[in-house]
Amino acid sequence: MGTITGSIEDREEIRELYANYAHTIDKGCYDEWLECFTEDGVFESPYFGKHSGREALRRFTAVYKDSLSGAKPFHQMTNVTFKVDGDEASGACYLTYYHCKDGKAVFSAAAYYTDKLRRIEGLWRFDSRKVSSVN
Repeated sequence: MGTITGSIEDREEIRELYANYAHTIDKGCYDEWLECFTEDGVFESPYFGKHSGREALRRFTAVYKDSLSGAKPFHQMTNVTFKVDGDEASGACYLTYYHCKDGKAVFSAAAYYTDKLRRIEGLWRFDSRKVSSVN
């Protein structure tokens, strides 16, 4: 088992960030989802490409919404792990992703996130999130 880093408060705030990320994008609360990232934050996935900065992330949310074709997404992030070093952290977790439509939940992807986080003005945010397939 690795050494636990960061204060209890930091660790809880980071876990809450991971949860807010999933809840906001699944509910279509894209402005709130954007707040999970730093102003210069980066999101990268094999399906959607790389999006850097607030405006690019905002454009991504429109493309993402269109890709759902009316389905409700369901992100499950498990085995969250991270290391805190002052106002920066690195983390990772598994992702199981479903599309829910017409009363059916359809498994869509198994992947994992690799993350860099930064505390800005007392709040933890993703500096970068990279989705990788488990192929």
